[in-house]
Amino acid sequence: MAKPGRKPVHKEQIRGKSNRQRMWEAMRENAEGFTGYQVARRANVHDATVRSYIQSLEKAGYLERIAGADHFEEQTLRLIKDVGIEAPAVTRQGKASTAGQGNEAMWRTLHILGTLSARQLAEHASTSVSVSLWSARSYLKWLARAGYVELLADKPADRNTRYRLIRSRYSGPRPPMIQRGGKLYDPNLGEVVFTLPA
Repeated sequence: MAKPGRKPVHKEQIRGKSNRQRMWEAMRENAEGFTGYQVARRANVHDATVRSYIQSLEKAGYLERIAGADHFEEQTLRLIKDVGIEAPAVTRQGKASTAGQGNEAMWRTLHILGTLSARQLAEHASTSVSVSLWSARSYLKWLARAGYVELLADKPADRNTRYRLIRSRYSGPRPPMIQRGGKLYDPNLGEVVFTLPA
């Protein structure tokens, strides 16, 4: 079993699926009754990680305890709110997580519009979630470094610089993710596509 703690997403994934996704699939397969131990073994995830996600889902109303005491190891749970194949993103408090929604909105906007400036990207992506100009600039710079977008200017980038999505580099609906350590990870491909030189 893997040790608990946050790992870069590309090191956490098995067959292109995150820990959270594998846990959710294990819960859905046995929706009428499962234990944390069963989920941990089926998903190949550390017990502490499973406990944390189950507690979050229980607070959010996705799961209910049907047997067992307060001790996690003895609890049997049931899935009562199945929202489909995509694992719910919830915080430890049971609230919907907004992590990554800005990048998702920018990636979707870039795919639809194709060519735009950082300011336009921030404006158009800010429908369901607020995207700052700084975030849009940063995301476009990372996508340019990895070859997903091209700069439409002869001079160095300024605030009016326009970027164009290279259509052949569009890898799918999930947004490339900027990671610590100067890396860009593409979840559609399941690999790190760019690393800043040391």
